[in-house]
Amino acid sequence: MNSSTNSLTLELPDVDTWGLAGKVVLITGGASGIGAATARLAAADGAHVLICDLAESGGDEIADATGGEFIPLDVTSPENWAVAVENVDQLDIAILNAGVEFRDPADFNRTPDDPGEWNLERYMGTRGVNIDGVAFGLHALVPVLDRLGGGAITATASLAGLIPWSPDPVYSMTKWAVVGLVRAATTSLRRKNITINAVCPGGVATPMTRVFDGSVPQGMADPRHIATAHLGIATSGHSGRVIKAVVGYPHAAHQFAEVTNTF
Repeated sequence: MNSSTNSLTLELPDVDTWGLAGKVVLITGGASGIGAATARLAAADGAHVLICDLAESGGDEIADATGGEFIPLDVTSPENWAVAVENVDQLDIAILNAGVEFRDPADFNRTPDDPGEWNLERYMGTRGVNIDGVAFGLHALVPVLDRLGGGAITATASLAGLIPWSPDPVYSMTKWAVVGLVRAATTSLRRKNITINAVCPGGVATPMTRVFDGSVPQGMADPRHIATAHLGIATSGHSGRVIKAVVGYPHAAHQFAEVTNTF
């Protein structure tokens, strides 16, 4: 590892505040899991949170608990995105967190990992949330942040976007796409004073992983652990980083092979 690669090393400190007083933070998938945990932490630090989700009841509940606003949003719809951001007159941080697994949430074993047996309707739905939800979010939010003078964007990827995850190849594919998009978009967004980073959780105790009672089983992370990674990298000033957020370890940037030429 040479010195230029070493210079990319980043470990986020464990802090209780991110200086969010007076800031506006938009969070997709904000009605539960990582999104809800991030909304609660951001609001506790003084931010006004915009909770975006399909789940109206959960979104209203988190908005009420945090003093924020609920914005109904289907992240797979460009038209929904346009409506969601049309009246935003302040935005400092956008967290593109909405995500789903390809595996059947009721019974993981019922969803085949053999590509020849995939349910293509489920495939398109997973791709829509995990990839289009980030791409359409960037398309809608970048003009807003540019108009407002800049800001920070983070996206929830996954360790499955850094290593092959054979139990759910489709999910792994979509999260590799998020990592690639975030890294490749860094240069163009830098010209607009917008940072963009990704957070890659390991196993997290959320409804997506069938933890519905708020408990944190051994070996899984509390959603707050991932939330602190989002807020930490969003307020760090860094861009193009991919932060691994794994239970029992400090948040640290993944080290990719050095790229010597860009186009």
